[in-house]
Amino acid sequence: MLDDDNPLLQAHDLPPFAHIQAWHFSPALDRILVDSRAQVADIIKTQTPFPTWDDLVLAMDEIHARLERFGYLLHLLTTTRPGAAWAQASLECTERLHDFQVELKQHPALFTLYQRLADSQIAKHFAPARQRVLKKILGQFHQNRSAENLTTDLNLLKLRINEVQGLFLDNLHLANQAWSKAFDDDAPLSGLPARFKQRMAQQARDAGRTGWLLTLSEESFGIVTQYADNRSLRRQMYEAYSTRASDQGPQAGQFDNSDILRQLLKDRHLYANALGYTDFAQMAIEPEQAASTDEVLAFLQAQLTRQHSTFERDARQLKAFATRQGFNELQPWDYPYLANRLRQQAAGLSKEALSVWFTLESTFTQLLLMATELFGVSFTERHDVTTWHADVRLFEVREWGAVIGYLYFDPFSDANRDGYPNTTTLRSRRITAEGRPRHPIAALHGWLPRNAGPGPVLLDHLQLRILFHEFGHCLQHVLTRAEYRDLSGISGLSRDTAEFAGVLFEQWCFSRQCLVRVSRHYQTGAPMPDEVAGQLLTFATTQASWETAVLLRNALFDMELHRTHDDGRTVQQVFDQASAQVGHLPVSASERWPNGLDYLVTGYGARIYAYAWSKALAANVFQRFQRDGLFNPATGRALRETIFAPGDSRPLSESIAAFTGTPPINASAAQSGGRGAAPTSLN
Repeated sequence: MLDDDNPLLQAHDLPPFAHIQAWHFSPALDRILVDSRAQVADIIKTQTPFPTWDDLVLAMDEIHARLERFGYLLHLLTTTRPGAAWAQASLECTERLHDFQVELKQHPALFTLYQRLADSQIAKHFAPARQRVLKKILGQFHQNRSAENLTTDLNLLKLRINEVQGLFLDNLHLANQAWSKAFDDDAPLSGLPARFKQRMAQQARDAGRTGWLLTLSEESFGIVTQYADNRSLRRQMYEAYSTRASDQGPQAGQFDNSDILRQLLKDRHLYANALGYTDFAQMAIEPEQAASTDEVLAFLQAQLTRQHSTFERDARQLKAFATRQGFNELQPWDYPYLANRLRQQAAGLSKEALSVWFTLESTFTQLLLMATELFGVSFTERHDVTTWHADVRLFEVREWGAVIGYLYFDPFSDANRDGYPNTTTLRSRRITAEGRPRHPIAALHGWLPRNAGPGPVLLDHLQLRILFHEFGHCLQHVLTRAEYRDLSGISGLSRDTAEFAGVLFEQWCFSRQCLVRVSRHYQTGAPMPDEVAGQLLTFATTQASWETAVLLRNALFDMELHRTHDDGRTVQQVFDQASAQVGHLPVSASERWPNGLDYLVTGYGARIYAYAWSKALAANVFQRFQRDGLFNPATGRALRETIFAPGDSRPLSESIAAFTGTPPINASAAQSGGRGAAPTSLN
């Protein structure tokens, strides 16, 4: 095949998804690697006498951007398109691409050139953004070149860590797929929402049978444990989900992640030790805002102290309600069910009755209009370009009539894959040496369930929060004004900085004014009445402490697990002690939650706490919107200019200080009690 015919080697502003096939990737990577090596050799030759910003930093950035763009497309398409050909493309390219990117970060001649430029007189007069870029680049070199000189082969160790993380997810996928429960009679399904039962019926038809089929997923777990009147069904679902990929439960030992998790923790500890860190947690939080693991633990402990009275109140309220409902002894699978019934009683409406005000189509449209008012940008849908799936939509983000970025909206889950709501990027903003902008591209993956029957997709309050959360990530990516790729892309941010925008945008979901604004009844198109918005907030805030407790438990467990490796405790013992420290959550002896906690292997190891940390900062920032007006354009512009526009050119604490007009503080100092979501995801 001629290179000119390969769409991955052709210049394009937006990926030509309709033309990209699995067999394009390997030959394209061959060509890209050859070109890149030749370009690197030329840069070294010409820059050795006198390294400069344009001909060293920006020239190398062109190479890195091309590799990054290839990697983003490879990951997106090989994870969204099924089939052996796409799996083979990933197998042939992922490791080769990674190895070359590491090679560039260890290249001694390049390191020397970057260091000479940083030490030069001219660099002393660089703008702060350029100095920040050089600092980040040299930091990567120092870590990778340190690894190069060690007796431990860290490249092999890192490869093994990646493989073990993949095995963890593979086992979790197999465990999810292995469990199902069929029903020929819907009597045991009493209480389950009609739309969920429609999906169960569709799943049964897809499996070639009649009736209803219940599968194992986060959505199924949440719905069954909250809604099923059949206590035995709730117990079966709870036990299957809480023991996934472990030595307990209905698939005991079949897809056990226990040994895999032990190996992962051992390898992470070895990797951190080899680079001079006492433990993996210390290494993981180095780029974060917290100064130490002790500060993180102190922050989490303070959060627990603040929540103690709320935990006690909700527990008393739930137990009293359970007694009135005839429950003499509560089991873990009873808590979500009773809490949901108590919410309905307090609100006077069910979750389903409230969701009729939030159709996916109208809510997303209102969300775009909200961003337009706050930030002075517009979103124009493009119908003349192809995407990677028929459901995916593309929006141009424009300011003063000019394109400044792109947003792909990928709303639905895939029945053939495990997944979760997340935001990915296809390109980060940068200005080339010739002064030409390369516009950022973000992709919002909503992972919402499709309707099995007629009618629009309706969102409950949690799904609304998730949509706002991921949209916040996208806005942070496309509204930056940072000129350099190392500063503009959200994938290069620390976890607590990256999660901040998502958690911030959730705050609007707890405002009556916002709920009325973004709502439209699915039949009449009328906005939600103010009193119904109040009922929704009552529903959302009643018995909400269980969600907070799960977040704090997972954060404590994750930090302690990576901070105290090899202290004689098993993974489950660490988890049990973290659970006991929180003290609010029901526990059964067979639970093995760590074996299914995918945050441990999806970039959040020793950083799950970032959600709680960002939540405290976000609540502090949101206070200005509450004071100035939730949709105040001047406040929205200030948020963009002080927090989104600089990207990673300065610490988040300084950007927040510029927005609030107060001295910089971190989450430990903020200690806010504002509301936020449980972990979703950012990629």
